[in-house]
Amino acid sequence: MKRWAMVFLGLLATLPAWAGNLTVSAASSLTESFRELGAAYEKANPGSRVDFNFAASGVLLQQIARGAPVDVFASADEATMDQAAQQKLLVAGTREVFAVNALWVVVPPRAKAPPRAL
Repeated sequence: MKRWAMVFLGLLATLPAWAGNLTVSAASSLTESFRELGAAYEKANPGSRVDFNFAASGVLLQQIARGAPVDVFASADEATMDQAAQQKLLVAGTREVFAVNALWVVVPPRAKAPPRAL
């Protein structure tokens, strides 16, 4: 299992056992992976349920700032997490970078001139 998956499951495991249902607000780009991880968590913790709220990171931050109940916030960028920290919406010591992205350019093998810059 990838490192970020282990971090996510670890974060969920640290939440109080009495929580029962967990609400995870996560960036839309994490939908497929987090649904799979949520199912794995529910299987490993019978009786638990993970409810997801997927949207753009900024939209999620606005929801949280307005009082939306969230147990885990997974942003797609550090700038949004910085804003959450500035607004004191994070529990101290719980922020964790769990994934990074890389940009790949795919060029057909018969391309006459591959791109030299973006």
